[in-house]
Amino acid sequence: MAVVVMLVFTLFLGHGPLYPVQVIGSLVFGDAALQGFHLGAFLTGLVLHQLGPALFWSIVFGLAVHATDVRRGPGLVAIGAAVGLLSQIVDVNLLMGPIMRALHGRDLWAAEVPAFWSWAAHLVFGLGLSLFPLVDARLRRSARLER
Repeated sequence: MAVVVMLVFTLFLGHGPLYPVQVIGSLVFGDAALQGFHLGAFLTGLVLHQLGPALFWSIVFGLAVHATDVRRGPGLVAIGAAVGLLSQIVDVNLLMGPIMRALHGRDLWAAEVPAFWSWAAHLVFGLGLSLFPLVDARLRRSARLER
């Protein structure tokens, strides 16, 4: 997800690749986070996103996979897509907007990240989760071969 969002911001939205992380950090720093490169907003954005929503939705994905016993194929992709889209609805639409408006008077995420790209990034996140079993299996095979 991060790589896709960084590419989108660089190639299509006229910002540097670290800007989307600063937008997340604007939750704490407000508009100041979006003026040039803001190291505090960047670091805060990394920590907030990785220890908050990314970790939470990864756990939700794992619990859904465990509960359904789906381990591969279209079912796993569907679970990943559902988790990715649900993360957009809950985090961006239900939580981020009201919190940003309460703290800063406006929704900085909505102002800086076009809705299409936000939805697409969250879908990519979910689809990325569905690749975990494949990546994990390859890493385990590689580790066994190295022994």
